[in-house]
Amino acid sequence: MRLVNRFVVAFLIVLFALPCAYAESVKRKVLVLYNSAEGRSARGNSFMEGFAAPLNYLGFLYRVRDVAQRPLPSGKEMNEYGAVFTTFSEDLMDKPNEYLSWLINQQKMGKKVLIAGSLGAYTGVDKEPADSGLIKKVFSNLGFSYQGNATNDQYRLKYEYVDPKNMNFERKLPLFPERYIQITPQSAKAKTWVSVAVKGKPGSVATTVGLGPQGGFALNGFMRWQDPLNFQKQWYLDPFEFLRINLGLEGIPALTPTTLNGKRVAFAHIDGDGFAGFTEVDKRKVCGEIVMERIFERYDFPNSASVIAGEINPDVKGSIENVELAKTLFEMENVETSSHSYTHPYAWNAELRESKEYAEDFVIGQYEIAGYKFNAQYEIVGSCDYISENLSPIEKPCKVLFWSGMCDPTEEQVAIADKAGILNMNGGDTVFDASRNSYFGVSPLYRALGRYNQIYTGQANENILTNLWTGPYFGFRNIVDTMKRTGSPRRIMPIDIYYHFYSGEKFASLKALEDVYEWALSQDAARVYASAYIKMVNGCLAAKMEKISLDHFVFSNYADCLSVRLDGMEKIPDLAKCKNILGYDTQPEGIFVHLRPGTARAELVLTLDKAVNDSLPHLKKGSGWVRNFERTAKGMRFDFECFSKGKFELAGLIPNRKYKFIRKDAPPQEFVTNGEGILLIKEVVSGPVEIDLI
Repeated sequence: MRLVNRFVVAFLIVLFALPCAYAESVKRKVLVLYNSAEGRSARGNSFMEGFAAPLNYLGFLYRVRDVAQRPLPSGKEMNEYGAVFTTFSEDLMDKPNEYLSWLINQQKMGKKVLIAGSLGAYTGVDKEPADSGLIKKVFSNLGFSYQGNATNDQYRLKYEYVDPKNMNFERKLPLFPERYIQITPQSAKAKTWVSVAVKGKPGSVATTVGLGPQGGFALNGFMRWQDPLNFQKQWYLDPFEFLRINLGLEGIPALTPTTLNGKRVAFAHIDGDGFAGFTEVDKRKVCGEIVMERIFERYDFPNSASVIAGEINPDVKGSIENVELAKTLFEMENVETSSHSYTHPYAWNAELRESKEYAEDFVIGQYEIAGYKFNAQYEIVGSCDYISENLSPIEKPCKVLFWSGMCDPTEEQVAIADKAGILNMNGGDTVFDASRNSYFGVSPLYRALGRYNQIYTGQANENILTNLWTGPYFGFRNIVDTMKRTGSPRRIMPIDIYYHFYSGEKFASLKALEDVYEWALSQDAARVYASAYIKMVNGCLAAKMEKISLDHFVFSNYADCLSVRLDGMEKIPDLAKCKNILGYDTQPEGIFVHLRPGTARAELVLTLDKAVNDSLPHLKKGSGWVRNFERTAKGMRFDFECFSKGKFELAGLIPNRKYKFIRKDAPPQEFVTNGEGILLIKEVVSGPVEIDLI
């Protein structure tokens, strides 16, 4: 009996020592449904056009699926998803009752449901109406009563209520409501952002944008405006708050790969096009030389520069002169070796590449040998191998690929890169400026391709801002506007100076490049190479999060994604109770929490006590990685790693006191903390450092 009791006591001790065993997994993936029968593709639906970037900003991920693909996902397939997001624009669907029953089952399983546009299943393709009981059940589960009575007679409709905070986000709603369906709140927890009524008809008030604890909806005509001439879009509703409330993300931290230790990530990446091309800047040279001399040598900034292997290799379409120039490029200290494929395919997707329309417009690539047939292994691995073996220093092998042409790789092609240890990026083309003034112009961080992901760029390149290189050739300087708008008030994208070597062709385009670099260098950013940013996004995509309590979260498998943002919270990390947390910085956007590099698991414990860390030395922010951090009796020590020279701020020190800054191969320096116990140290090179109280 005593043996049994001892076993029970021991079991209980272990049980309570492991509270994470009862953690609630935060399912960060959303299943996005579109209907190919509407003539839309996985890339061309309303979610991808607008909601994907805000969802990524909130730390959540997505997978896209065609609802016409049956059977619909099984319960096992749905285990990894926390929500279903539908993006239908029309009311017809094949087998609507089957779909509605599946959707109701997801609601029963606790999945949140967000409807953007139409429910999409009011009628079958055979014109037979769907079961009204199923339609009502979907809305009832959201906290609303569906009664039908739809009309599109705008002049009979009027706005009854428009939420002043969350509507008219980028553009005001039209004068007359576009449509009406009698959907009314039936739960005290259901919220209405927009309600519409039929003029002269008492009791006709209906919700057109509704939110509830199990999800919500926004009907067509109340989400966004679209210009009938150029098809540009702007939001009526605030997509960030729409997602945050409907997905129940209040109080949920967001992993953010656009930030490192509180600072916005910044880098440049260059596609190889035009490397050996003509330039009017100096007719004795080529574009590659001009960019190397006028940009790379002049500006202390990390450049991930690529070449097209076929343009360099003398056995394809290159020359010995191109080989020597490429070698000089990759020997530069601020250049990361990268590939832009072997032949520069315009289309990676076989369906498009082999179509009649494509054949009339393009060849396979620009730099293929006679009789060449597209070979993804050759384009991806072969190009990187050629560069590593023939062009780059042995210590700088090519492990980064920038997709060429339409940047439309398949899952199989991304898998080839992934299995070879090659990082991939390109596509996205974010533009958010005065002429395209909307978050609709901001791409997501990535494109999901089955089990693999294509990483998107931070901003668009100069080809887009010069109207496909037809002018104005100074157009790329306007990308600074996009960089500003994607950094504040929301740091939704990194700073990514993305261009081609042919920017060295024109005086105007070269001056635009100089302007962009000078602006980027004026920013208080964490300068890294493109490979580092790609790894940050990959870490964000693979990371898992568990919620222990309202004030306790566990992160795992985050790899290189080392930043977590707390939005709208009054709580701060209680660093003494946290694990593998270096520190945090409170900014207007939120609180950025810094995870320790090289760890697989971190615990974040929050508190309302704003003074809890005043005497605990920690990292406030830094422009590089802080490794092997440890507190000492007089301060702290760690290894600092950055591009060129960086800086960091330390907090939790004694206010208005002298501290000694010790680093290898340099005499000690003395610094004084400010009245809040914060110490700022600039012009720091990579290496071990120590901070000691004098």
